[in-house]
Amino acid sequence: MKFDYLFTMDNPGNKYRYGELLDMATEQIVHLDESGFGTLWQGEHHFGGEGFEINPNPIIAGTWAAALTKNLRIGTGAVTPPFWHPIRLAEDLALLDQLSKGRLDVGVARGIQAREATNFNVNGDKRNEERNWRFFLETMDIVKKAWTMEGFKHEGEFYKFPHPGVPDSATWYPRNPLWRSEGGEYIGMSIIPKPYQKPYPAMWNLLDKTPGFITSAHERMNVITWLRSREGLREVMDAYQGALSETLGRPAGRGEGISLMRMVYVAETDQQAEAEAREHIEALYNYVGGVRPRDIFANPGEKLTDEEQTGSWWDFLYPREHLFIGSPETVREQIRHLRDEYGVERVVLWSWIPGLTQDQVMRSNRLFASEVLPHFPEPVQDAVRPVTPEGFGPLTGD
Repeated sequence: MKFDYLFTMDNPGNKYRYGELLDMATEQIVHLDESGFGTLWQGEHHFGGEGFEINPNPIIAGTWAAALTKNLRIGTGAVTPPFWHPIRLAEDLALLDQLSKGRLDVGVARGIQAREATNFNVNGDKRNEERNWRFFLETMDIVKKAWTMEGFKHEGEFYKFPHPGVPDSATWYPRNPLWRSEGGEYIGMSIIPKPYQKPYPAMWNLLDKTPGFITSAHERMNVITWLRSREGLREVMDAYQGALSETLGRPAGRGEGISLMRMVYVAETDQQAEAEAREHIEALYNYVGGVRPRDIFANPGEKLTDEEQTGSWWDFLYPREHLFIGSPETVREQIRHLRDEYGVERVVLWSWIPGLTQDQVMRSNRLFASEVLPHFPEPVQDAVRPVTPEGFGPLTGD
């Protein structure tokens, strides 16, 4: 199996200065780099005055992480394209891929909070689901064109590049017909740099609803999912595997292109793990539940009782296999069941659970690295290799 790691720089109650959070993250990242983890994913969120999800720029943060490490891949988990100008996004991601010598994995998402989207670009407001999807897919189309076209141009519903009727200012340079018309108009754009990986890095879409898995497979995008329960996971894996087989023109492997994110916390005993993590899980999911209904964490078709809708998050999530929290033996068994029962071969650990101390997080990470990870050697089958524009990665370039 493959094990990745995610954090979003949470700071409940604004207990720490931001610089202290960065010091904590640095210690975690260095340990991950030395311990055999795959990709470090960092999310993007804004306006988090409550202290949750306060990493506003995973590209800048990814550059910092790349400078700290030698082995970890650097993931945007996720950058939110509707919040960015698409050309700026293409340039910044390509530059990070160059700076990291091809260690970039590009994770994207459509956004979840209206207070974020409406203050960046109202077309990204997910309350209008159809427009949000069109805006997201057009932005991604622009990014991929910018990475692959020498004379970049685009005309769509939301954007047109280059802006029409503008003269090319580089009149001193011999005319390149890809950029300048005979009449001197700027008709194509030179986007620099292109990605280090050719034609571009593997793409990951962070989502949870079944139709999005199908769309992602058709777009040759891998998927990271978080909210689906055990049977919900089976449902989306079936849908993705079928759609990916159609896209690739061959049978897709079980679990190919899919990574599952879970809250993971390891202590010496199950009792200790629950005692240390439970109240923080309750607080986090009270926040999460403000933007995501509890039903999405349930099994497909499951009718929740009033108590399940409003009661303890821990008691609701644990039996549905959302929480991998316990002794090393317990966590190993949970992961083994996930692999054997559902075919999951790639797991993203969310172990910096908001509210835990740095010592607790580091102890958990060290226990996972020494007593869990060695029990799951990485196989060579396709399920742990990301789907790329050409089928499988990793890709290299210059």
